[in-house]
Amino acid sequence: MKSKKIGQKFESKVQKTINSGALWFNKGDLRTDNYLIEAKYTEQKGYRISTKTLEKLWTEALEANKFPLLIIGLKDKKAEWILKVEVNKEVK
Repeated sequence: MKSKKIGQKFESKVQKTINSGALWFNKGDLRTDNYLIEAKYTEQKGYRISTKTLEKLWTEALEANKFPLLIIGLKDKKAEWILKVEVNKEVK
């Protein structure tokens, strides 16, 4: 349960950082006029991005007529890192 609270705190931080509170919260996703955002956070040494996560974000963004954006927060004892990853899919 602790990790869920940490994740929610990070989503709140992302919400404030991205658009000064102009975002709204819906089913775990953050939205702006242009983006559907999935926010992930960990205090572990890394975060594994799965194709399942990317496919879910891609599909939901298309359904909402928005661009998909993945924001990952990583924190260790020395620093907190925030990565903003624009998601693009190329079908072969």
